Amino acid sequence: MSNLYLVDDDQDVLDSLSWMLNGLGHQPQGFLSADDFLKSVDLQQSAIAILDVQMPGMDGSALLSHMVQANSPIAVIMLSGHGNIAMAVQAIQKGALDFLEKPVDGDKLAILLEKAASISEQNMQRSVAKQALTAKLDTLTPREHEVMEKVLEGKLNKVIAAELNVAQRTLELHRQKVMQKMDVSNVAELAFLMGKNIS
Repeated sequence: MSNLYLVDDDQDVLDSLSWMLNGLGHQPQGFLSADDFLKSVDLQQSAIAILDVQMPGMDGSALLSHMVQANSPIAVIMLSGHGNIAMAVQAIQKGALDFLEKPVDGDKLAILLEKAASISEQNMQRSVAKQALTAKLDTLTPREHEVMEKVLEGKLNKVIAAELNVAQRTLELHRQKVMQKMDVSNVAELAFLMGKNIS
């Protein structure tokens, strides 16, 4: 089960939400400010955060922006008091999963938490895949990068060799190295790995 965090400046809200979440089988961790949350929580993990929209200091919306910038896989649900629905809607446009109005509806919360857990897991998998891809790309030499780009453009070896002003045999060796380092066996796999469509 994903870690679950609550960020709200009202201790009563934290207590009642924690109590409700315990009843749903969760063990939430509560924070009274965005700063406390950021000091204690690793943003690069699979987790769920329920953030109050309006808080003194850094509010929920600003905290969400910070998490989005950090490419955090944590799924965010916004908590909205009366009258700040517009702020909650804005938060969804920034990447929050949904917003709940206070007092929180337990049934709606339970459904949202399931959805949030699977979204966070997907985000995490994407993040791990991205890191693995970056690590592979970092092993390529500048020349191998050039060769890979041209291979992905669908160019033939002899055309690439002429463009890079190298012998075709040298080019073939570069190409072989690219395939080895990127851990793929053909251009289609390479294109898929790089998220490109080869026409």
